[in-house]
Amino acid sequence: MQVAEKLRVANDTVQITQVRLNQLSNEPEVDADNLDDVAATALALSCREDGLPVSEQDIENAWTETLDAEDSEVSISHQQLEAVGNYLDIDEVPPHPNALVKGFGEAIEMSEEMINVAHRILYDCFETDPTAIASGTSPAATAGAVLSLAAVINGKGDEYGQDALGKVSGTNEVTVRKRAEKLEGLLGEDRMQDDRYHLDTEPEAPAQPTQSTAADGAGTAETEEPADSGVTEETAEESGGVEPDPEPVDEGATSTEEAEETADSGFLETVKEMYPDELPTTESIAQAHDADEGAVEAALAELSTSGTVQQKRAGSVTVWIPEEQGGVKTDLTADAVETEVDALVEELDMNPSTRLLARGMVSDAVDDVAVEDAAELAGAVVVAAARMEELDADIVEVADLREFEPRVISKWLDTLEETVDVEIPRRGADEIVDELVEELGLADGIREESLTSLERFDDDGAFTAGELGAGAVMFAATVSATELDLGNVSAVSGADPDHITDAMNSIVVSLCLGLVQGNIQYADCSWTTDLLESELSPEIGDSYTGRVIALAKTYTAGREDRTVDRDTLDVVLGEE
Repeated sequence: MQVAEKLRVANDTVQITQVRLNQLSNEPEVDADNLDDVAATALALSCREDGLPVSEQDIENAWTETLDAEDSEVSISHQQLEAVGNYLDIDEVPPHPNALVKGFGEAIEMSEEMINVAHRILYDCFETDPTAIASGTSPAATAGAVLSLAAVINGKGDEYGQDALGKVSGTNEVTVRKRAEKLEGLLGEDRMQDDRYHLDTEPEAPAQPTQSTAADGAGTAETEEPADSGVTEETAEESGGVEPDPEPVDEGATSTEEAEETADSGFLETVKEMYPDELPTTESIAQAHDADEGAVEAALAELSTSGTVQQKRAGSVTVWIPEEQGGVKTDLTADAVETEVDALVEELDMNPSTRLLARGMVSDAVDDVAVEDAAELAGAVVVAAARMEELDADIVEVADLREFEPRVISKWLDTLEETVDVEIPRRGADEIVDELVEELGLADGIREESLTSLERFDDDGAFTAGELGAGAVMFAATVSATELDLGNVSAVSGADPDHITDAMNSIVVSLCLGLVQGNIQYADCSWTTDLLESELSPEIGDSYTGRVIALAKTYTAGREDRTVDRDTLDVVLGEE
């Protein structure tokens, strides 16, 4: 724990390492005199699996410093990584996350300087929130995401597209995009503008990982470390990557006074005059001044940075609100949503009656709930109105028109049923299962296993019906060794692939914990043999799921009559 705290290793990563150490302690071949090396190696493997840019050298140094005995030194070699990995049923030593960034970047012929930027983004995200890195879909997706952000920041998003990064990383475009959005949100808009991420202002490109990094994640780096990063120039050796260089002094920052002076052309006054009688959009302000929209947006963005105005989204447009007003008023929110409803109905070629029914739900909804994005609520009321009129309404198609996730509409439909007091025809998770089995020509056994899994699943309402039904089918197909394309499942269910995977992981977690706690009988589970033989682990799970599977293996192999109470589970697993 002392080493993990010093290196800021995520709690999830620490918990899976503790489970693995318990497993290793029962291995007769493990040398009791060399437990520190084994434990340190297990931590290194877990860090690699979770995509944490923590080097073996960092772990060695931190572990050695915590030992009481003089002249004690912990060592981690690639051979040790392989040996401990074999004990833990890890088929292949995971590459260091820096090796992934370097390899994927070179695969799409990205410049060395831009790859360096991606490394900086990865380290900054890790320094900001290690758990956010560990909880990602996969280290490969994270590597693709930081490369994508590096390209977009430097105006190369089209040249190095997320589709290409999805292919070279072995994931897909959607996964890379969602991961990039999460990391961008983690750093924040202001930090994403940092000069360190821009090639034209980069003072010096740090060294890249050596060729050995691509093979086993070990390399050298000679760069100056930022203050309090926890990594020194010595510990950077064999880190498998590049550490971020120091923050440059920003000598050209725009002050509040300069921002206000930029808007002295009257844009701010126009915002105050328009609001609250109408929504001050970039377009309407530009029209009032016969000015270029780009110049208006830039001037108001400076004022937003200084706190003079608030920048809000109202549907598909940007709205500027005087800071003293505190937010968009209810009637203006309703106007924005109704405008989006009209646009969606026209784009979808729906009936005028559908438009009227959808608009009728808007005012009741905005009176009772906060609306952050008018387009999301508009999409939901349009889908609700169409279904109430027994018309076909594809939530995926509607969501794509405004570029948000289909699950947003599903969540809004739940809210509408409560706040507007309407009954909206909805498909349940079991109906999704039936549709998937029929549309994809799956065996009836998969249908039965899917429905059984849903019955045993401890549902906390985190997933939509489409996500749960699709996740249950993916789980049932996996345990029956049936190949199933996630894209096809997504197309039929209308659920995003990432959320389907998350739902499947949650189902696995729920079933495993139910088994360990005695809520599900061992003999009633057709998947337990596969689980104990480790056939499920390569196919299912993020880091937390892996810990639960490891726990289920430990406590059910030959001990099917033993159960574990909730308190013990909380201690071993920690919070998800």
